[in-house]
Amino acid sequence: MRKDAAPSVEECLAMGMTCACYNLRRTSRAVTQVFDAYFEPIGLKATQFTVLAALSYENEGRPTVTHLAAALVLEQSSLSRNLAVLERQGLLVLEPGDDKRERIVQLTRAGRALLGRGYPLWKQAQAEVAGALGPADFELQLRSLRRLAREALALRSETSLKTGSKTVTRPS
Repeated sequence: MRKDAAPSVEECLAMGMTCACYNLRRTSRAVTQVFDAYFEPIGLKATQFTVLAALSYENEGRPTVTHLAAALVLEQSSLSRNLAVLERQGLLVLEPGDDKRERIVQLTRAGRALLGRGYPLWKQAQAEVAGALGPADFELQLRSLRRLAREALALRSETSLKTGSKTVTRPS
């Protein structure tokens, strides 16, 4: 077999069954669709609700876009697109920071109100997903996911040091 030959169908199937990235992204999309359905009555996507919730607990330190991106483990460009939508809806404001390149993200009164309306919907979605696995298995899965996220962030940092690429990480 040539060194640069494409993997066989069997190898691709094995990758799909064992690949951490593929399986986590697939699971993430499936769970996100459940949460999206619950948030539909208030006109939010699960990703947008997550940003509002993160802003609520990160709000004390007047988070920058960079800080918020690190907290959510999102590329700044992806976060900026979500922030632009939420800003147009009047749910947050972007203010200049101390450094001209910084932008501070602040939740508005309307953003807090929508977060409040969405919280019971989040609780319903969370209960449905947790109920699908059972409480003990659900908690075990969450602990495993949090650990995997910490380890992946550490690996990302190590990899960026080896390759010389720039990566922003947040300590756990």
